[in-house]
Amino acid sequence: MDRDQYVELIKEIRAMLASDVDAPCSCPKTKCEWHGNCYACVRIHRHYSDHVPNCLQHILKDKVQAIARAAEMTAEKKPMTPDEYWDYVREVAPLGNEDQPVED
Repeated sequence: MDRDQYVELIKEIRAMLASDVDAPCSCPKTKCEWHGNCYACVRIHRHYSDHVPNCLQHILKDKVQAIARAAEMTAEKKPMTPDEYWDYVREVAPLGNEDQPVED
């Protein structure tokens, strides 16, 4: 890629960011406390390094499946956190009560 192609790429990125393309959160975990807050979500996933955020998994899925097929293995999707877990979090540790101990 030469400099002029790079400038065109940056212009394309700026135009995309100025539009509503891919702006809404695409994560199906709508009960998640951080749904729609990409910055916090990505920070959490980087900190724990246990899996890729749901909205980014499609980028890796086909590549990982191709590698798994070549190695005669399978790639399985990680189960989502049940909605009732988020309901329970809101019940026992409501947002804004971070300084209060959780009762057993």
